Amino acid sequence: MADITDEIYASRLGVLQSLFADEISAPEAASQLASATLSDETTLEGALGRLWNLIIALAGDSTTQHDRLVDVLVDISELPDESNISSTLSRNSESNAEPGSPLTLHDMVIWRDLPTLGWTFRDEWNFSINPNSTPEKKSHAIRRWININRFAALLMATEEPIFATYSWFALITLRQALETPIDQMSAQNPLDAWVPAAAAWIEVLGVEIHEWEEEFPSGGNRGAPGRGGPLWEGKHGFCKGRWGLWRERFGSLARAEDVSESVRKVAGDAEVIMREIEAGDVE
Repeated sequence: MADITDEIYASRLGVLQSLFADEISAPEAASQLASATLSDETTLEGALGRLWNLIIALAGDSTTQHDRLVDVLVDISELPDESNISSTLSRNSESNAEPGSPLTLHDMVIWRDLPTLGWTFRDEWNFSINPNSTPEKKSHAIRRWININRFAALLMATEEPIFATYSWFALITLRQALETPIDQMSAQNPLDAWVPAAAAWIEVLGVEIHEWEEEFPSGGNRGAPGRGGPLWEGKHGFCKGRWGLWRERFGSLARAEDVSESVRKVAGDAEVIMREIEAGDVE
């Protein structure tokens, strides 16, 4: 998790604070963030990583600025492609592109493809709680995890192609929260974290998820990224049957006596939303 007070984030944090204070627009912030990132005295991959880590850290801290952070990421992706010509970029770039061609990193174009942002998000899905942490640290980690899931869902809700692959993050969260029996959930993966995180996807993208039929290829070096948890043996991806299991599991959690009141509440609300979506009452 990024320490946003570190000096390496200062210039970019200042830009975002100006955005949050309505002193600059999202497109202006995007341009300034891009400039600050490309002038960073580190590798291109390191500079991009700092930008993505800062944005994700801010999204995890609070939902207050989620809409602005979504806007600024979309605006960054719409900036003109960088050209592989300046001395700074040549020094910092890991790209083998010819001078004058678009600047790329790992075959992703800067800025159109937001290189390595998805990878940075992927690291967040290694989430777990240290059971020996203080109650305050556990509470902070849980709140941050829920916020990051909501932020990822909001990015997908833009329908920008660059965020289309984030459906896998939704699947992982819903699987962990709803496809494992309560007695098999570990202290490192508490229901208090995963159920609200799963509910955030339903609240933001439930209508879309209900219609998804995406299947994740498995086998070979891929493994089985869309596989089910202990309670699901069907399709390695999204389908109406899996949606139905998730709704039933939210309902069971809402009525379970051995889970916290907060989990029962959020699970019950998610079940209601899912039933309303199935009935066509939510668009």
